[in-house]
Amino acid sequence: MPRQTALFASSASPTRLVGDRGDVTYVPEFLDRALADAVVRELRADTRWRADSRMMYGKRVLVPRETAGRGDKMPQPWTPALALVRELAERHTGTTFDYCFLNRYRDGQDAVAWHGDRDGTRDARLVVASLSLGATRQFQLRPKKDSGLRYDPITIDVAHGDLVVMAGDTQLYWEHRVPRDPRLTGERLNVTFRQHRARSYTTEDSVVNCASSVEPVRAVVDDVPPPTTFATSSK
Repeated sequence: MPRQTALFASSASPTRLVGDRGDVTYVPEFLDRALADAVVRELRADTRWRADSRMMYGKRVLVPRETAGRGDKMPQPWTPALALVRELAERHTGTTFDYCFLNRYRDGQDAVAWHGDRDGTRDARLVVASLSLGATRQFQLRPKKDSGLRYDPITIDVAHGDLVVMAGDTQLYWEHRVPRDPRLTGERLNVTFRQHRARSYTTEDSVVNCASSVEPVRAVVDDVPPPTTFATSSK
């Protein structure tokens, strides 16, 4: 059975979901509602969304979500609120980001299948900081079939303002998805902060840095205990 983190995670206790051949941390309430709402308003106001398609079984079908990109030297630049969140994500992770990839899940019928965030032949060890906005959706992780790892799928409910950080060897040995849920009618926006090249990443300092966020952002409260950990050694 998939594991749920609802009983373990809170804004005061970031949760390390993966520590074995990867590094995935879940930070509930990384943004407070005011800033999260501001990002949504700006993205809805002027983002040019794209409906992609792909070939499946000899037919071209639409990808079940809309996508866009914003960032440095891109046709769509950072919005003011998005630039602030980028700075906070950099402070939290101890690294820097060049651009963000956006997904718009219009309702529960939109989804993304199992995959790893690896752009072509680029270094698979790039840090990805994934921010969830809007409707709460399930986010699932599992080891790749050829990873040699034996863990059950990990499932968390990512809500408005939550952050998931994937670093280290995560994209080499793990994959993730957002499954369909036909019961949902609300829109979810996903902002994944990304890098063109690999840089240093500080996991231990991330919780400390987050506590000093500029108001009105509340990333993590002071005196944060060590992260709860799920997958840290092979079974």
